[in-house]
Formats: sequence, structure tokens, C-alpha cells
Amino acid sequence: MAVETLLGLPLSVALEKLREAGVEPEVVHTAAPRGNRENATLRVIRVRGNELTVGAFEDGTPV
Repeated sequence: MAVETLLGLPLSVALEKLREAGVEPEVVHTAAPRGNRENATLRVIRVRGNELTVGAFEDGTPV
């Protein structure tokens, strides 16, 4: 699967696509020191090998 197809996706969607391809990635979270993740969407911001880095985006669609 091409990395470009995962970048920016909500974490749940990216995990679904990877699992369909038989891949179980490690997920690493990153956030601002004062970030509020309660009403945010976790989105893929980096893919390195079998590792997804996700960040919280306050875009109005919590996932």
C-alpha cells in the first residue's frame, strides 16, 4: 500500500485499510502540550515502516 494513500486519513480508516492488507501497524500518538483531544480526529501524519504517527486535529469530526 502506498504511504500517500494513508496520510491525512482518520486513524480508524487507515487501520481498516491496513488490516485489509494484512498489516497490523504500531500507532504512535503525538500532541501539543496543551492540546485537547476529546473533540478531535486522530489523523495519520507520518508513516515509517510498520509505524503510524497520529496527531489530533480539531476538525469537527471526532473519530
